Amino acid sequence: MDIRIEGDPTSWTLTHPDGARQAVASGEPVVLPVSEPLAGRLVLSPRSVGSIVFFEPAMDPHHGVVPNGVRLPEQCLYVPSTTGPDPHSNPARYYLLPTQTDLGALESGIQAAMSLGTTVSVDFTGPDEPGVIVLNGAALPFAVLCPGTPGR
Repeated sequence: MDIRIEGDPTSWTLTHPDGARQAVASGEPVVLPVSEPLAGRLVLSPRSVGSIVFFEPAMDPHHGVVPNGVRLPEQCLYVPSTTGPDPHSNPARYYLLPTQTDLGALESGIQAAMSLGTTVSVDFTGPDEPGVIVLNGAALPFAVLCPGTPGR
């Protein structure tokens, strides 16, 4: 099963679609494992989204990160964009995270910011220049946290 979230053209393939609709219906932030186009964990804030579409993809839902997914050598953060996570755009539409970033702690921090309507700051290393992204949990519809994928 795939989902598409208003404001972003990306179709995200759910790794474990069972119960996803019910979890989203609660209105509380929920974490959904995804396998494409980036493999990781999609942290979703249903109250900050106008629409979420659940649909069955036309292609084989079991192909994983390849052939249509993006392999990343380092862990990264993706936030909604009008073009999706295109690795060939300049700049790329995701943010590489320092190797010492604890993805579990970051996930919890983003969920808490979404629940409480607070902000969370995240350091990134590129792909172009290092910096900080500030996420407004009250408005952020989703973020995807991705561990590095081997084999690039």
